[in-house]
Amino acid sequence: MDGMAGQVRLHVVATWEGQPFVVSQEHHDILNHRIFVDGLKLYLSDVGLQGPSGNADLLEIGLFNFGNGAGIHVTEVASGTYSALHFGLGVRPDLNMSDPSQYVAGHPLSVSNGTYWTWASGYRFVMFDGRYDTDPNGTGTVLPTFSIHTGKNDCYTTRVLQAPAPIHVEPGDTTEVYLEFAVDRFLYTATDTIDISTENQSHGNNLPLALRFTDCFVQSTSLN
Repeated sequence: MDGMAGQVRLHVVATWEGQPFVVSQEHHDILNHRIFVDGLKLYLSDVGLQGPSGNADLLEIGLFNFGNGAGIHVTEVASGTYSALHFGLGVRPDLNMSDPSQYVAGHPLSVSNGTYWTWASGYRFVMFDGRYDTDPNGTGTVLPTFSIHTGKNDCYTTRVLQAPAPIHVEPGDTTEVYLEFAVDRFLYTATDTIDISTENQSHGNNLPLALRFTDCFVQSTSLN
């Protein structure tokens, strides 16, 4: 490590009502539907810190699969003080139009990840899949499914999150930064609610739902 640099360990975590999110666990959404999220994957682009010490790049592109728990990315950056984190939800336009065959297996944009829409010549940005039950007291097998996949450049959006306290990166030390997604808020904002029982499919052909979901998703984020 450079003598004037420190490390930032970025934790990308998902929660449900403040508790660690676990796939396929029963939850209730804001409309009191039983929800079982069986899969949650997402891309983040151009993640970085900004503040009094300037800008520090953390990650150009990353694919996070919450079926495997939280994602962690460690980067060496210039020491200093930062006040916010910026990121893009999805694959930024120039990378979204790139050829997936050029990336080796293990790269976030490799075709081996199964996230590329060949028909659309672009990537799926967020993949949110599971099952629902409109009976909040139901106990039987839950069969109806939801599958909301955002994509295309229309759904790419950026956000800047202010840190609750200054982020100090000291030379030779590691600073922990937590980017949190509140899964319980993926289906609603203060002005909109997605009814998963009737609005549950988006695969590039339901742009209005994909855009609403993207707005909910971005508003669910926080920096800790």
